[in-house]
Amino acid sequence: MAIKQELNTLLNKKMDRKDFLKVVGVGVVAATGIGSLIRAINPSSTQTRVGSAAAPQGYGSSAYGGTKTS
Repeated sequence: MAIKQELNTLLNKKMDRKDFLKVVGVGVVAATGIGSLIRAINPSSTQTRVGSAAAPQGYGSSAYGGTKTS
């Protein structure tokens, strides 16, 4: 019930364009998540580094029932 009251007070509040954009910005960040925002700003953190060898994955990537010797 408290959320409805807070929403009603927010909708009935007199605000100028600057305040409106602040409220919308906070709502967008809350809806999408701060982590997504940081990844969107800094996409290089999700890329793999050059020179790092990726371990093979999937079917045939390791010996059946043990480890590869060669």
